[in-house]
Amino acid sequence: MYIETGYYIARHFPRLLTKTEGSALRHYNAMFKIGNPDKYDSIDTYNERLKWHNDDITDDPDTLRLIEAGITDFYINAATRILNETPEKVFLNACPNCNRLARTPYARQCKHCGHSWHDTIAANFKVNKVFSLTQRPSTLFFAGDIKSGTVKKGMRIDLTFLGLAIKPIITTIEFIDHISEKRAEVALGVTVEQADDFEYLKNHGVLAIPIIIEQ
Repeated sequence: MYIETGYYIARHFPRLLTKTEGSALRHYNAMFKIGNPDKYDSIDTYNERLKWHNDDITDDPDTLRLIEAGITDFYINAATRILNETPEKVFLNACPNCNRLARTPYARQCKHCGHSWHDTIAANFKVNKVFSLTQRPSTLFFAGDIKSGTVKKGMRIDLTFLGLAIKPIITTIEFIDHISEKRAEVALGVTVEQADDFEYLKNHGVLAIPIIIEQ
């Protein structure tokens, strides 16, 4: 496996890291930010900086063992385990032109050949709430506002930026009236097959950035 692939998987699908792997990565990142003691004016200053990252620094031997050979090996080992155990949970965003891995799961321009596939974007949708209904338990609704473009049934919601390997199809479009506010929200209904993905999305609530709706 290339380090590029290992970094991509660990960086963009952190939910798939084990608790120990996540702890090891946080420890490495904290120590990288802190740097060596000799770059500080005094050992007291260095120790004070350590305290700032106390929650991320560990002395657990099993955790430290994962990064003792270096961060490159860590990324490759963690990503290899993830692909062996849960390959269906990873979305490898390959460029349609050169088939090389894009920078992120939701990128639409290749960093290698420059090819763009932004024309697959049909709309941008700001999510204000994610919910399900008792009478329709298999449907997950994303309620919010269309910021640009047009949304139709049969299009897909790109959820890869949340660390999920899914782009569920919009099966229903409904409206929620807010009479007191004199406005209506659009509710996009989808089917999410995996129960853990369904619950993760349902509990996520408001999404900070608009999601992409694909053609």
